[in-house]
Amino acid sequence: MHDGEQYTKILLRHKKLIWRLCRRYAKHDAKRCSDLVQEVSIALWEYYGRLQPDAGTLEETWWVLSVTRLVLRNMHRHKREEEQPITDWMADTIADNSNNDSDRVQELLAELPEEDRRLIQLRLDGYSGSEIGEIMGLKRDAVYQRIKRIIDKLKQISNER
Repeated sequence: MHDGEQYTKILLRHKKLIWRLCRRYAKHDAKRCSDLVQEVSIALWEYYGRLQPDAGTLEETWWVLSVTRLVLRNMHRHKREEEQPITDWMADTIADNSNNDSDRVQELLAELPEEDRRLIQLRLDGYSGSEIGEIMGLKRDAVYQRIKRIIDKLKQISNER
């Protein structure tokens, strides 16, 4: 049997389980639930090679459950990250009307490479990690890792002054 056909059968056998977990996580928001089911389906396909070809029903169900939980945990983590400001000190400095602090932030940003400045500016403009990733051709996780590194670098520069 072809991998795609086998994957489809597994997905159909476990669709109630997947939908139930996604519905619970999405707090019965139908659109969010559909998006989550789609993310889970993609992840199951990506991890399909890790499922043993001779896996029994119980092992198969455990695999589907594990991948689904992994996706939901990651989605929850990313949602929390997207809701957080870049950093408190930077957000406070930018919100402050004091020209000295605003100039200081601009000076710090000027020391960054162009791509890092662009990434931070997109984040400050309110773009999510996913949106920044699409604009800059990066994965969402890479965006957050780079933002964290940039902020650490800015803090270090700021402390040295």
